[in-house]
Amino acid sequence: TQQDELDVAAQWRSFISEHSLDAVVCIAAALRRGVLNAEEAQRYQRPAVNLPAPWELSGLGQLHEGAQSADRLLCFGGD
Repeated sequence: TQQDELDVAAQWRSFISEHSLDAVVCIAAALRRGVLNAEEAQRYQRPAVNLPAPWELSGLGQLHEGAQSADRLLCFGGD
């Protein structure tokens, strides 16, 4: 980024690290947008990975499990 631009991704990584949070990305939404971790890049024979740590791909099962044990659920954006 430019010197005067805010690096939002770096801020999220820092926040996640500081608070020991899970950084989970919906696998279906990610794949629709071409966002791949190493496993999915290999599965779809793509040459690059564009989902860096600490982000992890996961499905609805993990969301449901987390929602059942949490006292609140925050969602950002939507389709």
